[in-house]
Amino acid sequence: MSRAIEEALIQARVPYEIVGDVGFYQRVAVKDALALVSLAARPDDRQSDEAFRRVANKPSRGLGAKGLGAIELTAREQDISLLCAVRETRLSQKAATALTEFERVVREVGAQENLSVGDRMRLLLEDTGYFDMLRADDSDEAATQMENLAELADVADRYRKVDHLMEHAALASGAPGEKGKERVQLLTMHRAKGLEFRHVFLPAWEDSLFPGSNARNLDEERRLAYVALTRAMEQATITCCDYRQGTSSIPSRFLDDIPSNNRIRHWNWQDGRGSLSNNRPAWEQTQRELNALGI
Repeated sequence: MSRAIEEALIQARVPYEIVGDVGFYQRVAVKDALALVSLAARPDDRQSDEAFRRVANKPSRGLGAKGLGAIELTAREQDISLLCAVRETRLSQKAATALTEFERVVREVGAQENLSVGDRMRLLLEDTGYFDMLRADDSDEAATQMENLAELADVADRYRKVDHLMEHAALASGAPGEKGKERVQLLTMHRAKGLEFRHVFLPAWEDSLFPGSNARNLDEERRLAYVALTRAMEQATITCCDYRQGTSSIPSRFLDDIPSNNRIRHWNWQDGRGSLSNNRPAWEQTQRELNALGI
């Protein structure tokens, strides 16, 4: 869900900061996949050299610092890309065989311009052995990286040209980490403990998500809901879906714990329903701030 929120903020040109985590486009596997499609799009271009350095030995192809140095030297002497220099450089048998196959896959997939960027990305990750590398690792981190790559490929499906995806990723990469007051802060409820904000937005408050379907301690989850709500100095906005991923959703049971006189059931303060009239100045200020952000 965090990736979807980031995408929406990027599309709306709303600056944001991720607290205590890295942005989606800053994650290792995401950077690797972008490097692969970039390299496949321009295998003979010196601008693709950085991408080659990043993924040429992922998974391991026997390319050490000495071998890479030899490829770099050949590329400089002949003024060719690092990928092209693989064929012109004397390498160990293992590295030469593996990198020759790597080059073949990169060029073949890159030439399939009839495919979406997402499909080319999936082929590259599969045929270069990157997916196998992650499948062989049974850690939670590897599983998360697989999920990140699936999300990235879905985003890439919207593009026919790699340049457009790279522009989008560059725009996204510039957003997180830039600190300042005039930006949305994205953080988990656990990380919000002890902090306060004028406005707090709490998305996806639905049973099976919060509390989670496998939650073992509902009282602890309820205390976390209380922490999240009380981070708001002026107002907290809670959202939930009627349907998520094709199945019906119901609002979180924790909403029933909020006293009725503290609830405003409609986003638009102009509706004149509930207790909005008592909160009109605060809502008017909120509306002005949202308008200023273009939301």
